[in-house]
Amino acid sequence: MIDLTTGRFVLREGVELFPGMTRKEFFESPLYKTELFHESDKDDLKNYSYFLKTQNIDGFEMSINIVVSSYDYVTRIELTRPDFYNWPDWPTDVTEEDYAYAIKKYNDEFLQHQVQGSIREGNEISFRSSWGSITSSINLRHTPKVMITIRYREVPFLKAKGMTFGHIDIFGNTNHNK
Repeated sequence: MIDLTTGRFVLREGVELFPGMTRKEFFESPLYKTELFHESDKDDLKNYSYFLKTQNIDGFEMSINIVVSSYDYVTRIELTRPDFYNWPDWPTDVTEEDYAYAIKKYNDEFLQHQVQGSIREGNEISFRSSWGSITSSINLRHTPKVMITIRYREVPFLKAKGMTFGHIDIFGNTNHNK
């Protein structure tokens, strides 16, 4: 379930992702401990992307990629129907476009179920909040991309730690730390 008020995404009992989740908290989660697709991802503690084993979330099989920023916060969660990753070896009995739209429909049904209501605007599903955003999108240019993306804003947490964002000069010197 995705709570639209808080941004908390509960995959199942005791397994969740949320705005402000740190790398350390992710490392302590069951997702990191037992669900990484590549165990070798544990060898690089500064890895920025963690692809998970296929997850069954409320009866939907989903592939999940979790992205951690250079500031050590979970900032993006990408979800899609697992067979999306079989491209370019998608079935040949339907067009690539039709297959991509079938994946998009599945992703949209998953998302509608997760938010327990409608956040549809036309052909796209999208939601914005103070904690971040959710988008279900499709792009068929070049390599197809059919994805649900949950983005968490990290700026509020960085500001709470004392980071400022007031001055950036053209030479790359920043005033990020007080």
